[in-house]
Amino acid sequence: MIYLCLPILLVLTPGSSNMKLRDVSISGMHLFTALTYLSSTRIFAEATNRPRCKCQPKQSCWPDSHAWSRLNITTNGALLKTVPPGIVCYPGPAYDKEACEKISELSKLHTWISQSPFNVMHAGWNGNPCPPTNGTEANGTCNSLLGDPVYVINVTEPSQVEAGVKFAAKYNVRLIVKNTGHEFLGRSSGAHSLSIWTHNLQSVEFSENFKPESCPQAKPHSAVTVGAGLQWKELVTQAGKHGKLVVTGGNPTVGCIGGFLQGGGHSPISNKYGLAVDQVLEFKLITPAGKYITANECENSDYFWALRGGGGSTFGVVTSATLKTYPTQPMITAVQSFNLTSDKTDIFWEWMAYVHSEIPRLSEAGVMGYSFIFGNANSGQLSWMALLSTVGGDIDKLTELLNPLYANATTSRYENDISWSQNNITFPDYQSFFTAVFQPETVGGTAVLPSRLLDGRALTEDPTLFAATLKKMWSPFVGAYLGHLVGGPGVAQYKNVDMALNPAWRRTYNHFSK
Repeated sequence: MIYLCLPILLVLTPGSSNMKLRDVSISGMHLFTALTYLSSTRIFAEATNRPRCKCQPKQSCWPDSHAWSRLNITTNGALLKTVPPGIVCYPGPAYDKEACEKISELSKLHTWISQSPFNVMHAGWNGNPCPPTNGTEANGTCNSLLGDPVYVINVTEPSQVEAGVKFAAKYNVRLIVKNTGHEFLGRSSGAHSLSIWTHNLQSVEFSENFKPESCPQAKPHSAVTVGAGLQWKELVTQAGKHGKLVVTGGNPTVGCIGGFLQGGGHSPISNKYGLAVDQVLEFKLITPAGKYITANECENSDYFWALRGGGGSTFGVVTSATLKTYPTQPMITAVQSFNLTSDKTDIFWEWMAYVHSEIPRLSEAGVMGYSFIFGNANSGQLSWMALLSTVGGDIDKLTELLNPLYANATTSRYENDISWSQNNITFPDYQSFFTAVFQPETVGGTAVLPSRLLDGRALTEDPTLFAATLKKMWSPFVGAYLGHLVGGPGVAQYKNVDMALNPAWRRTYNHFSK
């Protein structure tokens, strides 16, 4: 645990303006050596002398109303007091049955939550303090302070972020960052906090010859500079108008430049082009000291290293980033379905192990996409569905690559227990593919999604163990496994590029989650 905290110790101490992310190279040190070195540095001493806990609203250290008013003036009226939308469902002057019914429906939609300064997609992380309940909670309690920020800065320009970061440092207030609120690990939620809401940083600018600042020798690249809050659906549309594609996520309402990008960012097309983080040419950000900087290979390269895979809300508040673009390409897609038609669940898991052992071969041939295992393990209703694609090529080639799966399903071992079907679709460009395949989803759940990065050895070495593991993990779970076939050659091609990304990605074929 201490080891994992060391990079944060160096970076997340607001007001420490002289720090450098690579002043200490922890990756190559033993833990004891790193601790010994750090204990002798000014950074470590300053960090340990700071208050161990953040200030909370009922404590004397909490900023008074005049301090918050000054922050509102400094940010040109951008400071919002948190009022949970669900408050209209609870007793009090705000109670409104009709409004509650409307909010109850809206709160299930990605599109609505991404435009809310207060709500997040995975409400469990903020304790779900004030859930809209369709007007049925007239006797319930809305605890808006349970997990929500106290104030939110509705950011439209970088100077507002600077003001917020400096304010939080001055008063020892917890600082969080929310883009569109899709964060799986709760980092865009936080009780007793000031939230930096970047959703309204919506700029987009294309260039055919972008060169990072202070990099005169850099090779020009076709690129797009994107504000932190722009969502994939909008960027895909804009890129399509320019005849370009970008390495997107798989959800149209996710912000392009938030935690998705800074955590690595797997994509429907990362098998060919690499992860989203591999596309970054430059960041603009506010540091923990409240300074607006440019980070690229030539300028503030330590931040550039850290932001590429080190995680969102960790090293600073990114306000924009410049990403590579590519000429748009047709997408060749096969939608497959394999279903267990008997009660022999062991046969199904055995066949699933075979299918997963084929993933490295398919991936190396340029096949990418998503697969789902779903059904009810107790009733024996189990299915595997997949949407598999290639960038360019033709459907005959894709079918040829997938034929071994069908051939195996029709052998005497499986033909009486597994049925299958395939539908083929050719999309003329990436924009039409993205628009047709990826739609906003319902939200509001409190589940936590564990996942694993599976390399070739994990997928092929022991099919019997793989089948047994799938079965054990499933029962008695009723739901789905999700396999992201998002690794492979495109991701591996960047294995020698130095960045903070988990290096296991470079040998991964399947990002598997439950």
